[in-house]
This record gives sequence, structure tokens and C-alpha cells, in this order.
Amino acid sequence: MAKLGYPAFPTHPGEIIKDELIARNLSQREFAKILGISYSVLNEILNGHRTITAKTALLFEASLGIPADALMNIQMKYNLQTARSNSEIKNWMSKIRQAVAVL
Repeated sequence: MAKLGYPAFPTHPGEIIKDELIARNLSQREFAKILGISYSVLNEILNGHRTITAKTALLFEASLGIPADALMNIQMKYNLQTARSNSEIKNWMSKIRQAVAVL
């Protein structure tokens, strides 16, 4: 991943949101209530078990001032890094590269 300019371990945007809540001394339950989403959805995002969507990125932008497009970009990079490290996808891509090389 280093040759692509990505860190060794992907960063989920939920980690950034979680750090921001801690810095603001804001509980997850209180923040979820402010946003109008369930605590479980927010908790899953903050712990990297759920992706952020355009809607949630806009909610975070409105409430925390973190640009939605930056959060979506971080999510995309996280998804790509995670997919690239998946052995099934690696094997599939290798077979495709081999097939295309003979064309």
C-alpha cells in the first residue's frame, strides 16, 4: 500500500468522528440523539463496522464541521485498502491480469 501513498493500516472515518466526540466531551448517545440517528448505527460507524453514507457524512459536516467530501474520500480509501488486502479479491485480480496479459 505504501507505493499508492496510503498508510499501512486503513483509517475508517469513524475513528476521526470518535476522536472529535472525545475532544468535545460529547457522548455517543447524546450525539446520536442530536443527529436523529440510533445509537447503534452511530456506534457501528465509530467502531468501523458500518460505512458512512452521503447522508451521515452531511450530518457529521453540519454538526462537527468536518467536510462531508473529506469523510467520503476517507471512506472510499478505507474500502479500497480493505478490498485490496482481501485474499479472494487478490486471487481474482491476479487471474484477470493473467488473462488480459495474453490478449
